[in-house]
Parts: sequence; structure tokens; C-alpha cells
Amino acid sequence: METKPRFDFGIHCFLRREYDQAAKAFQEVIRANPSDPAAWSFYGMALAHLGRAAEAENALSRAVALAPRNGEAWFHLGIARSLREEWSEAATAYQRAVSLVPNDLVAWHRLGVALAESGDEGAASAAFERALVLSREIPASDGPHLPVSAHRLDDHTDELGEREGGREAKSWIDLALSLLSLGDQEEAVAAYERAYTLDPERARRSLFRPMLTLVTAVQEDALAADRPAPPKPARPQPPAPDYRPEVG
Repeated sequence: METKPRFDFGIHCFLRREYDQAAKAFQEVIRANPSDPAAWSFYGMALAHLGRAAEAENALSRAVALAPRNGEAWFHLGIARSLREEWSEAATAYQRAVSLVPNDLVAWHRLGVALAESGDEGAASAAFERALVLSREIPASDGPHLPVSAHRLDDHTDELGEREGGREAKSWIDLALSLLSLGDQEEAVAAYERAYTLDPERARRSLFRPMLTLVTAVQEDALAADRPAPPKPARPQPPAPDYRPEVG
């Protein structure tokens, strides 16, 4: 059986969020070639989106067992765990992904989110900082240049046909919102500006600016509450009567 047409059909269904059809297509590929790690990886992702958590974990574990040095497979495992809000386990998978592909800025971003959700804000800030450093090394005019396979898909897959750069812009907006929630306002603005260069309309429609305004207002209120109240002006005293001795 020629598996490539079925694999491509599975990718097509996944992009259209037809996860049941995608899972069936990848399952056919696996039956024909049980040692195909990419098919196991995308099969696991489709199952995760269908809510079949245990089966997804098994499929993705099989993918990383077949290709333990494939950062993409570990990335997908992290996404599946994130969809189930297993943040600590997701962070472990993302850490393996970035150890294999150190310049994968989206994986660093996802790692930061997973660490933040796990309560490790220090490590999350370091991961977000790494993502920002990588973003500054990519010229904005070049468009998306993620060091991943041509079939990279994640939990923020956009509808088929969306213009180039839209999916990456969404990731940068997510990063900006995460940084803002951690209090890293300057870095959050930098991430938002990156999203704006990729997709200005999406950036304008996002929640970032209203949230930034709200955070700024809260900070100003807190500063005002901590600031000592100015001293009240002294009440003017009536002038003392001019004392004159009585003349008897």
C-alpha cells in the first residue's frame, strides 16, 4: 500500500479539524507501516483532540520510542498533555523537544506556558526570555522561519487557507499575554510587536491592548494606595483680637 496519499489526506483532515477522519487515515498508514513515527505522532494528536486521552498518550509514546531524537514527536507529546492540562508532564515533553531543537522558538514558548501553569514562574520566565531572544534573531521581513517540519501542527492550528504568518502571530500574541500575566510588561510588549509585524489585523483584534491598559491601571491604583496622603492644609485661625486697655 502506498502510504503517502493517505498520510497527506490525514494532514488535510487535521488542518480542517476533522479529527475523526484524520485519525482513521493515520491509522491506515500505521497498519501498513507500524514503524512510521510521523504517522504515530499525528495519529496521537488527532486522538488527543477527540478526547481519547489514554489512546493518544500510547500513540505519542510510541512515536517518541521510534524516534527518540525527533524533537517534533516530543513537541506533539507536549501538546497532547497540554490539551489535558497535565502541565508538569507537558513541560517535561517540551523540555526534551528544546533539548533536541534548541532554536525552536514555538517549543520554548509552549514550555514557558506549561511551566507557568505548573507554578514554576522562574523557569517559565527563563523559557519566555529564550523565546524572545530567538525571535529577535529572526528578521521580521523574512516571515515565519520556525525550525520544524513542513507538517508542524499544534493546538493553535488555524483554518485552512489563512494567510502566511497568521499562525505564528497567534503564538506571539499568546506569549505576550502570558508574559503580561507574569508581570513582564516590557517583554510582553516586545512579543506583541513581533505579532504585529506578522499580522497587524490579528494583533489589533487581540486582547493584548485592553489587558495592558487594565494591568497599567491596576498598577497605578496600587501605587496610589501605597503613596502617603499629602498633609492637609492647616485650617486658618481667626485673627487674635487687638488688645487695648480700657480707659476708665
